Amino acid sequence: MAVVSAARQWKDLFEKNVHLPPAFDRVHTAHDISTPFCIGLKSIEGLSQRLDVGKQPENQIRVSLYDATYKNFLGRQWLGPLTTAQGGGENKPRLKYNQNVYFHTSINSIGVMAIVEVISITMDQNGNTKYHPCGWTIVRIFKTDEELPDSSRSSTVPVQKIQMYYGSPRALYFMEEPLEENNLLKQIPECFLHCTIATHKAMLYAMTVMPENVIVGNNDIIPGLQDGNTPGKDRLKKAKLHKQVLCTIEALNIHLPPSVEKFEDELCALLSEDRRHRENRQTGTNVSIVERRLLIGVHNGWCYLSKPELHHLDVWSEGNKVMKPQASPSMRRSQKYMSTSVRSLNGAVSQHGQGTMLVLKNRLEISELLEDPMLSLVFTLEYVIGEPISQEERKMYSSLSRGNSRIVALRWCAWNPFLHPNQENISISLMGGAVPNPNDDLTYKLPDTKMQDADAGKHAGGSINFYWKCSMDAQSLHVPMGAPHFLQGSMPSVRSDDGSEALPSPDSGKKPPSGRVKEERERKGSFAGPHSLQVPQMQMPQMQMPQTFYPQGYPQQMPQMPPMYGMAPNTYMPMMQGPAYDISHRQPSIPPPHPEISEQVFRPTHTPIMMPLPQPDRAQGLSRAAYARLYSAGFHPILDRNKEPPEVIDPNVPVQIDLIKEEQDTLQCNEIIFQFLAFSKYGSDIQEKNKHAGTVFFTFQFYRCPQVTTERLLLAKPQNDLSSDPLSMPFILQRLEKDGALSNGPPGLEVKYYMDPMSMKIGEVSLLLSHLYRQRLHIDVWDGDSLMRIGSASVPLMYLCRSGHEAVQSTFELDVVMMEYDDPNLIAGTQSQGAQPLGIQSMMKGKLHFRMANVGHYSDPKANLMDGMLTKTQQGITPKKKVARAHHITESNREVAALLHSHQDQVIPERDNNREGDSEKLRKLSRMEAVRQKEGIDNKFNTIMNYKTEKQERMRDFKTLEIYRNQSKKDGILNMLSQAITTDHVINPAFGSTEFFEFVLKNPYNVQQTFTVEFDDKYLHVITDAREWRYFKQLNGLQSPLEEGMFTKQSKSQFAEIFLRPKETVYIPFKYLSFKADHTVHPQGPVDPFKKSEKKIEKSEDTLKESLIRVHFNGEDSKSVSIMSLKVQPIPHVIDQTFRFHSPEQTFLKRSIRIPMDSLPGVPVGGRGLNQLFVRCSDPNIITECKATQPGEPLDVYLKVAMGASPQIKRFYIAIFTDAFMSKPIQVWQVYAHSLQRVDVSCVEGQTSRFSLLLRGTQSSRLVRCFSSNDQEMQLYPNEQFMLAAGAVHELSVAVRPLNEGIKIFHLNVVDIEYHQLIRNWLICVTCRSPMISRVFDLSLPVGGGKGSSKRITYTNPYPHKKTFILLTNEPELLQFKETRIEVEGGAEHTIGLRFAPVMKTGASEVMVFINDEDDKNEETFKINATYS
Repeated sequence: MAVVSAARQWKDLFEKNVHLPPAFDRVHTAHDISTPFCIGLKSIEGLSQRLDVGKQPENQIRVSLYDATYKNFLGRQWLGPLTTAQGGGENKPRLKYNQNVYFHTSINSIGVMAIVEVISITMDQNGNTKYHPCGWTIVRIFKTDEELPDSSRSSTVPVQKIQMYYGSPRALYFMEEPLEENNLLKQIPECFLHCTIATHKAMLYAMTVMPENVIVGNNDIIPGLQDGNTPGKDRLKKAKLHKQVLCTIEALNIHLPPSVEKFEDELCALLSEDRRHRENRQTGTNVSIVERRLLIGVHNGWCYLSKPELHHLDVWSEGNKVMKPQASPSMRRSQKYMSTSVRSLNGAVSQHGQGTMLVLKNRLEISELLEDPMLSLVFTLEYVIGEPISQEERKMYSSLSRGNSRIVALRWCAWNPFLHPNQENISISLMGGAVPNPNDDLTYKLPDTKMQDADAGKHAGGSINFYWKCSMDAQSLHVPMGAPHFLQGSMPSVRSDDGSEALPSPDSGKKPPSGRVKEERERKGSFAGPHSLQVPQMQMPQMQMPQTFYPQGYPQQMPQMPPMYGMAPNTYMPMMQGPAYDISHRQPSIPPPHPEISEQVFRPTHTPIMMPLPQPDRAQGLSRAAYARLYSAGFHPILDRNKEPPEVIDPNVPVQIDLIKEEQDTLQCNEIIFQFLAFSKYGSDIQEKNKHAGTVFFTFQFYRCPQVTTERLLLAKPQNDLSSDPLSMPFILQRLEKDGALSNGPPGLEVKYYMDPMSMKIGEVSLLLSHLYRQRLHIDVWDGDSLMRIGSASVPLMYLCRSGHEAVQSTFELDVVMMEYDDPNLIAGTQSQGAQPLGIQSMMKGKLHFRMANVGHYSDPKANLMDGMLTKTQQGITPKKKVARAHHITESNREVAALLHSHQDQVIPERDNNREGDSEKLRKLSRMEAVRQKEGIDNKFNTIMNYKTEKQERMRDFKTLEIYRNQSKKDGILNMLSQAITTDHVINPAFGSTEFFEFVLKNPYNVQQTFTVEFDDKYLHVITDAREWRYFKQLNGLQSPLEEGMFTKQSKSQFAEIFLRPKETVYIPFKYLSFKADHTVHPQGPVDPFKKSEKKIEKSEDTLKESLIRVHFNGEDSKSVSIMSLKVQPIPHVIDQTFRFHSPEQTFLKRSIRIPMDSLPGVPVGGRGLNQLFVRCSDPNIITECKATQPGEPLDVYLKVAMGASPQIKRFYIAIFTDAFMSKPIQVWQVYAHSLQRVDVSCVEGQTSRFSLLLRGTQSSRLVRCFSSNDQEMQLYPNEQFMLAAGAVHELSVAVRPLNEGIKIFHLNVVDIEYHQLIRNWLICVTCRSPMISRVFDLSLPVGGGKGSSKRITYTNPYPHKKTFILLTNEPELLQFKETRIEVEGGAEHTIGLRFAPVMKTGASEVMVFINDEDDKNEETFKINATYS
């Protein structure tokens, strides 16, 4: 009896839990994962209320969710317990509540808020309940300026104090954002709500049993959720689900009285008649059944625990024991039914007599069921109905020539598996008609049973029969108390062997909550009301509306009916505004509630977390003096098309960009100009100003254009007044001649890009403007002598938007920053506990003076594709023109040419005087003929024998050509016929970008056919997933029809197959996605402007080579009925970031790059809601992945590369997507992985360690020089240039003296100084330990200006003889010695003079003083603890 009561409780809970879905646009823009929240209602102070007859009223707090953007309430209203205000006096009492409410939502918008209302409940003299509003307020849940804490953690959540208002929340319907500033709101003086707002990640495992956007409390009954052991304790604070049980269902069959054939005939007749009346026509209204489907899901009275599973049904006949062929596109073949299933169906047939039934041939396993007796399995029978259109409509709407299809719900039932755990044979009666059901569908009517007995009426809708097994323990189940019981006799029949009954009743008034959203299904409104009030319920009329299809499958918005509950006039209830669409199909992607082994998010210690390339925000303009100095330096001027200076835009002033205005500009051709003016050395490099300043070169990539590596530029003239930073030394950039002398031209380097819309594909102009508006140009600065990277700079491209001007220009002073990463992975034996962030040091290396401009021009209509995106430096590049001409047959066919006997010089080509350039060609031919005649050369035959021989050869050649034509005639005719059924299509894919298109395929035969889509290309795919198809249709704005399960899934062929009815037309979705990229690596170093490199350019453009793909649509006879000729013209892709990694050779490079969520396009502010990125690499041998995290947590891209032998360099690309279907990457990274020979060195801080390296000569002798990445801590010998003999072995001496403890990475390059090529490089990994400290001094120094402070310490020579010592320190910027080299007699004492530099801030510093001998070995170390106060 307890189990039967549990079934009734499910029905009670199902009818009571009615909630409102959000607006339609909210559903389709929400995130895929839901975030749980907890609102703690602490107290309300200063609450004013009236007293009736001196009685203290009871107060109740009600909470609901409200969407201010669409002006509708979400979910349902939570009604809290009744309580009485205490303290605070008679007029201003204090209401202590201390209640927590919970909900989860996937909508991350500031417009969604919680509405808290306080209601005072009193009783009048007649015993009637009166409701008085006491106040309400707005609780903002989502805020863009702060992150919410998590209530499940041990940290205390801050309490917020929110102002209360007079009146009722119904006023929200007449208010616009911002609500708090509306004049209609009147504050209650000194009345505040004290509450806490936090996320609640402890509820992640329990979100499957609670619908989205529904507020619940601790007192709500939630089946599937475990009750706490302590009475009164908040069980949602640490929510846990019941244990899962595994159930299996076999031999499932459905009987529809009187038979399936008659049931379907009646259904089709009624639907056809309804369509005839609806469309007001007499012919062409017949409908057909396309699919028969069964939905099975676990429901807890609130929602489905997961999306119901869809299973296809077949018609089973007792007479022939075979499955009837089905018209569904996804089930095109009839198969013999399994013998075991056939035997199990005999019992069902004997019960219902001869006839047909619907059967499910597969065995079902249900794993979502929990050990809770209030859960039920819901079965829903639905048909897919096809409605063909007439011939007139086919001609009028050729793009929608396929008939419409829609889903019709026929029957449903709910079964509690805990009723009879020991029974295997189950038979359940089906229900239908206008009754509420978990799917929120209007089901097909039941037969009229007024003239039949009661037992026949129970089974009028049919029955579902199956065998089931379950692994649950019936003794451990318990029924929660507290739910109201039903009257006896309100439960229809569920037949089992013992005849007991339990099933929800069809007599119900309120509409149930929705469990999922089905495609192309009517969306109907739902009714909401308070769930805690026990009030009489009324029958609600259902609104029956014809189903109408609209573009992209979105139905028309229908108004909502107001709720009709017997409520007090002042009782507040949220009302639905706008369309109602269910989103309960959004189930959170979380692991099982009690997994035996669960994988946690773990970042291995060998993958240090790195940040992407720095993006310095300082792109400041120059001062007035700097501008004047630049103009006087003689740089190449920038002029517009009218030879006038462009409009100057100040980077220090914010600019307003209107992309629509940019697209409507008449000057569509943009001439982008980049000028490199000067480079400023910074920091320690200023000390070398008397030496040779050196050379630099730059690498960058703009938009889709090829990467640019500039030539070497000399840092020529220092200009102190060119920079605003006093610590930098600016140098004017000067070009060099071939012999190394200064160029006579203007200083600086200029790079131009011509972006002509006529050379771009359709729609790329808007992409270019969007790129300029949002992206930054990253510039790498390299040392032209050592070939080591100095740093990186970035400049926003938004200043290139002309905003209606003829031309614009901006000048910047960019920070050149070098990010140094201390890599613990390079040190053997280094271990760390957990995932520790990598130590990153940002060092300022200099400043780049950079000018960019955009000059507008009119577009050239004669431009070819990609000819406009050319890079032009001072020497210029001329595009090559492609000329196509007809060839002689002897040139195109070698076999025919070998058979012909005519002389080649007698073959006279046909003349076409209309072609361009023929006049010049004829003039040259006439001159050659005149020269031959003058020299006596005559090719004509002068004898009769020669004429006869020539005639015979000509006749033989004519016969040969005739034979060739007859042989090739068949191929030519077939080629012409294939062209008649061939459709040409051109796509321009880029790396990682999906090109989506649809092909219209029509069955030309009068019989049904199964067609195969055959093609030979690994990058072209047929989309068979309906979800992916729908996603790309919405993304591209296509309005063509969509059909689920259109392709045959049972086919063993590698190609997609589709079943078409006679003369039927369908849309075949295709996508082209390629990750092929150019992996060639150019030599590290600057380009030589005097050397041509055409072969390398041609090799690098192989990935952009055009290709032709022929897609054949073959019938069952393997003959093509249609051919699609797909021409693929790849275009270059945009590179957003460039990474360079150095790793030891023959090892695995493992890195973890953290994504800056705030800078990614298409990501919400703060990155909320995005829990996973999808990563693909251009090299399949490289492993890349991004693991899913919780919303708000950082996302890391993991990278694993197998390194080769030194000095190999790997180049590859990484595409990052936010969608699982990888439509378009939001970021494309270019990664260089350098394999270096690793050398490990262990040394002591402040002491020199020496080692040697062997350098082998190349095939030819070279003049080389060695360079170090840190000249202060690493010295090389020889340190000057030397001749590296061919094949010889040279020994390099290296001395390392680190001044800080820890791990350091140094790079050593051997460069050919004549050709500026990298010969060899090493990776020096230094592990430095601290020395033994002999003496410690504490020193207090003043803070402020002046000349600093002088101190003295003494040192005694421990040796009996005279010895020389060298003084060093690890802080040369803070401490200087009076003399760095001292001589001390044996046993004598010497005073060391110390000079401390002035410091402007308070703090403390540890300064080491190293005393080394002449061999730079450490004798003693003093430690000075300097405190600045």
